[in-house]
This record gives sequence, structure tokens and C-alpha cells, in this order.
Amino acid sequence: MFALVVEYVGFRSRDQRYDDLAREFTKLIMVAASTTAAFGAVLTFLLFTLYPQVMSRLADVFLPTMVLYPLLILGEVFALYVYWYSWDRLNSPRGKRWHLLIGLVLNLIGTALMFVANAWLTFSISPESGGQPLYDQAGEFTGTLWQAINNATWWPINIHRVIANIAFGGAVVGLYAAIRFLNSRSAQERAHYDWMGYVGNFIAVIGNQRSAALVQG
Repeated sequence: MFALVVEYVGFRSRDQRYDDLAREFTKLIMVAASTTAAFGAVLTFLLFTLYPQVMSRLADVFLPTMVLYPLLILGEVFALYVYWYSWDRLNSPRGKRWHLLIGLVLNLIGTALMFVANAWLTFSISPESGGQPLYDQAGEFTGTLWQAINNATWWPINIHRVIANIAFGGAVVGLYAAIRFLNSRSAQERAHYDWMGYVGNFIAVIGNQRSAALVQG
């Protein structure tokens, strides 16, 4: 989300600094994607090994989404690599619109991926929909898949995590810029990473303020 927003700002303002910033941040995403995949595989193995009954009950309710989830992961990885490797090829004014569209598709897939995982989490803590419990007295699931997904805390968590991801992305950029600033050897590099840190921190603060406002509301 951070990269797409910054790239769009650069496209509209025709300021190359923003495009370079978006590209540099996407480079971090490429590293993070492989790390996330490795940790995700380990976590999935541990969940099914250490909590077989919990995962079995979740699978009984959310099996279609558990089939959809890895397909969304593959789609996200594919869109991410297309987004990254098409940067130079689509660097013309007309091509940039297509590149932004690819970035938008990437973000939509990633958001859908997050929403699916949020459904599993929120159903575990609030297994009811519209104030109605979805289990009978015998412990059998009596609702529909959509009722399980659209549970009492699903949308609050969705909104919170979208805003939190923006704030987190800005904070990561600020951290990365601070490290690069301390290791810079020229005034030009220091100026670039000082500006990069400013932009990252600005977005992180705005995201945190919006998240805090939602919590207070």
C-alpha cells in the first residue's frame, strides 16, 4: 500500500524522488515476501501439529476459504514479481498507468488474503453473527460459511489492520532510512535518506492517528 501510494504521488507530481522511494521500498517487500513465506509454512505446520482439534473444527467451517487461501498467495506472489520486474519496461507516462494498475491488483489480492485470515481469527474469538450463536448446545456448527466469515469482530479487525499496515509500512521505511542514513558516505545520500525517513514517519504517524481515532470512537 505504501509503495503504491508513493508511486502514484510521484506519477501525479512527476517527481522522480517518489518513484525511486516506491521502488526502493518494493525491494524490501521482495525480501519480506520470502521471509514471510518461510515463517508461514512453519507456523502452519505447528498449528496443525500442536492444535489438531482446533484446526480440524476450523477446517470443518472454513474449508472453501482454506482452499482459496493458497491460491491467493500464489496470485499475490505472481503480481508482486510482475510489479517489480515491469518497473523499467512500464516507466513511460502511458506505461506507468499500467504499472499502477498492477500495483492496485497486487494490493487487492493482498487485502483479500488478509480478510480471509482475519475471518479465521475473529471467528475463534467471536463465533456469532448478528447476535446469534452459530453453535448449538451439542457443539455442532449450525450457521453458514458467510455467517462464520461475517462474525461480530470481522469488520473491526479488517479496518484496523488496513490502517495498521499503512502505519507499519511507514515505520519500516523510517527504520530502513535511518539505518541507511547512518551508513551513508556522501551528503547527497544522507539528504535522500533523511527525506525518505521523513516521508515514512509522516505516513506512520498519520496511520497511527487514524487507528487511535477508530479505537476511541
